[in-house]
Amino acid sequence: MAYGLKHFADQYPDRIMVSDETTALNCAQFNGRVNQLIGLMRGRGLKTGDAVAVIALNCTDFLSIACASALSGISLVPVNWHFEVEEATYIVENGNAKLMFVDSANLNTAKAVAARTKCSDVVVIGDELDSELEAINADEPNEQLYYASPIFFTSGTTGRPKATRLSQAPTDVRVEEALGRIQENAKLSGMREGFVHMVAGPLYHAGPIGNAVPALLLGGPVYILPKFDPEAALRYIDTYRVTHTLMVPIMFIRLLKLPEAIREQYDVSSLEFVSHIAAPMPPQVKREMIDWWGPKLFDAYGGSEIGVITRISSEEWLNKPGSVGKPISQFSINIVGPEDNVLPVGEIGQIYMISHTAVDLEYIDDPERTAAAHRGPKEFTLGDMGWLDEDGYLYLADRRVDMINSGGVNIYPAEIEAVMHDHPSIEDVAVFGIPNEEWGQEVKAAVQLGSSTEETEEFANELKSWMQGKIATYKIPKTIDFHKELPRFSNGKLHRRVLRDAYWPQ
Repeated sequence: MAYGLKHFADQYPDRIMVSDETTALNCAQFNGRVNQLIGLMRGRGLKTGDAVAVIALNCTDFLSIACASALSGISLVPVNWHFEVEEATYIVENGNAKLMFVDSANLNTAKAVAARTKCSDVVVIGDELDSELEAINADEPNEQLYYASPIFFTSGTTGRPKATRLSQAPTDVRVEEALGRIQENAKLSGMREGFVHMVAGPLYHAGPIGNAVPALLLGGPVYILPKFDPEAALRYIDTYRVTHTLMVPIMFIRLLKLPEAIREQYDVSSLEFVSHIAAPMPPQVKREMIDWWGPKLFDAYGGSEIGVITRISSEEWLNKPGSVGKPISQFSINIVGPEDNVLPVGEIGQIYMISHTAVDLEYIDDPERTAAAHRGPKEFTLGDMGWLDEDGYLYLADRRVDMINSGGVNIYPAEIEAVMHDHPSIEDVAVFGIPNEEWGQEVKAAVQLGSSTEETEEFANELKSWMQGKIATYKIPKTIDFHKELPRFSNGKLHRRVLRDAYWPQ
């Protein structure tokens, strides 16, 4: 399979490369726009190794900017547009972004972030960006280009997100080398000439953008849903003959809830490879989707920090229900016990990945956390527990203990607890996930109040209202329980599992 934007611009100039509900760019237009965006960023003083932030809804320019940054050695920092100003400020500041691209819907947030950070340079997607690009040459950049991975933010027990990127400096990987790797990785997902990719989720997440950018560099086309809607997704698959997409389990649940008459209106036979990530798939949901779409579903295990580690096909999963598959060729896995010993088949321990390429795990500006995640050179953990069977298939025993995964979105309890602790009536608080039939998990809070405050439903509702504007709405606890005293270990740490386990089946 050929690759590189210039190749497709030269060979297939009029073929659609990327499209959303209002804009479609052919290969020549997309290549020219990416070149112009590289010129814009260079003109604003950005160089290889710098970073640029994007706060925008799904659109073609989100991907134009993503490709331009990647191909010029400038790391993309996607910002969740649900975030309140304080949350977005933290991401932009700690991502060391020097320029922000923002759409009109998020302009007020971007202006507030710019006023609080060193990132005061803001470009508005739309007429303003178009006007600036008109004055910039669309020819290929006259420089050696290097490839930069995006900077994503993840978190652990501290509750404050940590910037992470594949630990190769942007000047370590030439674009030509990166494109070769992308071409090799395409084989893992069955991409071939003529594939069609659909973006189903928000592009600020690692999964959707991590699949869309390589798809563009392999020639596209890429069709972007503005937001996930089950019938709209079926319409896109039917209309554009989509072969590849990525979804999270909540999307499949919503698809299956569509009336049979609506489902039957759309032809999904073009699908070849549907990745699902981010949260465990309920077995019955997966079986129903395989019955409907055929053996086209592929599960994976990995993380924003490092990408995909394992993968399993529908056929394999039917024989190994519950497994997340075997490691892909770039990795192997050790299951490690509490004495730092490698455990035998069937025993549960911490999952350590061993990279067999130059790729490694790194938390930016946090060498202590990077070191803590490593057991040896290029052997690292994401903090999950699991075991291997006799055939080398990985099974997860538990996701990262404290993290809540709701509808494929990671939510970090300590971040919510930090906000709730600011309320004058709260003495102590613990936040954790409990089962939710549709979303997988929902956010719950256990609260210890001061003696002068009554434990009432009215106060719980007041507390939720008080949190509005302080953190994103989806992080606010759905339910709040009151406790006379919260359980803690002797060292003072919350014994969150005592609270959580009451809601989870054995």
